[in-house]
Order: sequence, then C-alpha cells, then structure tokens
Amino acid sequence: MKFDSIKSRLLLMLLICVLGMSLLVISQHFFTQKLVSLHQQRELLLRLGQDLLQMRRHEKDFLLRHEIDYYHRFTRRADIFNQHLARFVPMMKEHGYPDDLAGQLAQSMFDYQRLFSQVIQLQSEIGLTKTLGLKGELSKVEQQLAPIVASDKALAEARVAAREYMLFNDSESSTRFYRIAETLALQSDTDNEKVLLNNYIQLFTRLTNATRDMGITHNKGLRGQFRQQAHDVEAQLEHVDTAFQPLINKQTDQVRLYSLSIALFTSVVLILLLIKSFATFHSAFANFVMFFYRCKRQYQRIDPKQLGFAEFKSLAELANEMVESRRDMEMQLAETQAALRRQYRVNQQNDESHHRESNEIPPVRKQ
Repeated sequence: MKFDSIKSRLLLMLLICVLGMSLLVISQHFFTQKLVSLHQQRELLLRLGQDLLQMRRHEKDFLLRHEIDYYHRFTRRADIFNQHLARFVPMMKEHGYPDDLAGQLAQSMFDYQRLFSQVIQLQSEIGLTKTLGLKGELSKVEQQLAPIVASDKALAEARVAAREYMLFNDSESSTRFYRIAETLALQSDTDNEKVLLNNYIQLFTRLTNATRDMGITHNKGLRGQFRQQAHDVEAQLEHVDTAFQPLINKQTDQVRLYSLSIALFTSVVLILLLIKSFATFHSAFANFVMFFYRCKRQYQRIDPKQLGFAEFKSLAELANEMVESRRDMEMQLAETQAALRRQYRVNQQNDESHHRESNEIPPVRKQ
C-alpha cells in the first residue's frame, strides 16, 4: 500500500499513534506488574520484620516477667513468620536470589525458636515464680529448716544470701551462702537437720549452675546465644531488604527508560511525518498557485508528479483537462471567427460587385 494520499497519510499517523500508545500501555502494564510483585515482596519482607519484632518483644517480656503466656504468643508469632517466609521463598527464587539465602534464613529462624524453647525449659527448671522450680524447692527446704535449725540468725543470713544471688547473680552472695550453709551443716545436731542442710546446699548448687547456664548477664550463656541468634535473623532480613531495594530501583528505571523511549520514538516519527506532509502540502499549493498564475498568460500543463498527494494529482489532471478543453474551445472559436471574417469579406465583395454592375447598366429610352 502506497501512502501517497492525504487519507492514507492520516491513517498512517493514526496507526502510529495507536501503535505507540499500545506499546506504551503494554510496557506500562508489564513493568507495573513486576513493580507490584516487587512491592508485594517488599511488603511481605516488612511483615517478616514486624513478626520478628513482635517475637523479640514477647521474648523480652518473658525474660522480664517469666510468664508462660509470652511463650505461647512467641510461638504463634513464629508460626505466622514461617508462613510468610514460605510465601516469600518462591518470590526470592523468581528474582534470582540464591536458594541458600532462603535456606539460611529458615535455618536461623529454626535455631532461634529452638534456643528460645531451651530458655523456657531452663527458666522453668529455675522457676517461673517463687513457688515453682528450684526456687520453690529452695523455699520449701527453708521452711522445713526454720523450726529445727538452732541458729535462726545464720539461717536468715543464708536466706538473704540466696535471695541476693537470685536478684544480682553475683559470686559474693554465692560464696557467703556456701560459707553460712556449710557452717550450719557442721553445727547440726540431728541427722534430719544435716540432711535438710545438705539438700539445701545441693538445691542452691543446682540453682547456681542453672543460672550460669542461662547466663549471668544478657550476653552470656544460653541467653547470649539466644540474643545472638535473634541478631543473626535480623541481619539476614536486613540483607534481603537491602538486596531488594536496588532491584526495585532497577525496575523503576526500566519503566522510565522504556516509557520515555517509546514516547520519544513515537513523537519523532510523528514529527517527521508531519514535517514531510507539511512540505508536501506546501509544495503542492505552491505548484497550484504558480499554475494559475501562468495560466493568465499562457496555457501550460501542470506536472502531477510534483504534487505528491493523490488528491492533488487528481486535481492536476482535472486542471490539465480544463486547460486542454479551454484551449480547444478557443481554437475552435478562433477558427469560427476566422471563417466568419472570411465569409464577411466574401459577402462584402459580392455586394460591391453587384453594386458596380447595377451602376454600369444603361438607362432605357422612351419611345
């Protein structure tokens, strides 16, 4: 199909506009879907971070208050975290993230839960309240010793040392307790008193060992391992989040690049086509103006090949036909006028000769 007519040129411009807009819409839809997917993954990653933050809060609440309800909340939040992580893993694979990254995150989360379960078990062994665990057993033995120990003051000092150790976890309180309790055991008068004192010392020893295993400070023992594991999970989530941001920026830049490229290409093609069409229009009109200007002086045909558009070529052919027709008419009129002039001269000559003949006839004489 030759686009040599105004109609076809307009259809071509319309086709270019529709094609450019279609490509722009398709590219926008394609990249928007990618961006939506990435933002959904980012949102899911933020949910993972929020889940982990809630787990850390429940962890700290349990370590502070020793209420088992916080463990149940921690477990429920951990299940939600694992569900979100299970949804997040396929998205990571979709965008080319290493499989071991998701595996490491899942393993770190599993170790975090396992260590917290161990903290719960060890704290339950120590005693969630004063009446449970080793603390409760220690209190019961102290109650049994109170009526049979001869030195109430020494037993009271031992109890104070034990309580101070439970509060501050310092070695000085532990040493003072052992000194007082062993002195009471050596001074005991009955076997029952000695057995209770030995049991008292053994329970305190188990309590100190459990406390040491739990961690004298927040960064030691099982609590230190547990906190470090929580920090590892946080660091891995931050690593994934940091890796996601460049991917989102890259997709955003691609959307901007493709959109601008399509819009620029479409605009350039339309501008070039409009410039060419304008030049063709201008040339065609100029040729028509010159044609009519010359027609005032002489009959001259217009060249249809110089007009560009088919509509103008058709008008040029009609104009040429009009010129030829008028030329033929004028030639016929000139021939007719020439014939009339000749006929007029002939008639005039005939009249003159007839008049001369009439003048030459002699007059008739009367008889």
